[in-house]
Order: sequence, then structure tokens, then C-alpha cells
Amino acid sequence: MTLEDNLKLERYKLVTDRQKYFTDLAKDSFASYIKVFTYLCAGAITLVSARSSLQIDVELLLPLVKAIVILVTFLGVVSGIQIVFCLVRWYGFRKAETQINKECPKAEWWAWIFEGLYILAIGISIFVVWFGSSKLGLIIQSLKPN
Repeated sequence: MTLEDNLKLERYKLVTDRQKYFTDLAKDSFASYIKVFTYLCAGAITLVSARSSLQIDVELLLPLVKAIVILVTFLGVVSGIQIVFCLVRWYGFRKAETQINKECPKAEWWAWIFEGLYILAIGISIFVVWFGSSKLGLIIQSLKPN
């Protein structure tokens, strides 16, 4: 093998490795979001349901739940941005792969579907959190003494 062939091979290895890296990073970002989402939602429900045993003032519950909702929303937006970034980078490395190996097929238009489903799931979870927080808010309001 010539030096040029070796350089081409190493570049090809780097490009395919980066594609795998960005695919894994998008998947890990979604998995991390889901874990934190679950923990925060469980925490909000625990705060409301165990209010009396935890001796939490009713006036403090609503701001705590709102803070959790805002935190979940922020984390969801950050995860979504990271997934989109990973997808864009993946397509860039895929294009580089086709430039190195002319026989390699171009990326299909639907290669983004899993990442798109990740973002859709994050969006739905944020909607559910905002909808659920309004219900928790009603529960908290009913706990206030008259």
C-alpha cells in the first residue's frame, strides 16, 4: 500500500468512527433525558403526595412543581438541540465517507427517523409535563386551607 492509500484508509476509519460516535451520542442524550425526566416527575409526584409527612408548606409546593416543570423543559430543549447537532454532524461525516469511497451509497433521506422519534418523544414528554403540572396545581390548590 502506498502512503496515499494508507492516509485514505485512516481517514475512512476516522469518518466511520465519527459516524458511530454521533449516533451513540444522540442515543445517549435521549437515554439521559428519559432518566432525568422520570426522576424529576417522580420527585414532583412525591412532593405532592407526601406533603404532610415531609412537612412541606402548601404555599411552597406550587413553586417547587413549577421549577421541576421548567427544569424538565430546559433539559428537553437541550437534549433536542444535541440530537439535531448529532444528526447534522452524522450527515456531514456520511458525505465525507461517500467522497472517500465512491462506491458507498449516499445517505438515505430517512436515515434521521430514529433521531426524529427521539425528538418527538421529548416534545411529547414536555407537553405531558406541562399538562400534568396543571393537574398537580389544581391538587395543590385544593390542599390550601380555606
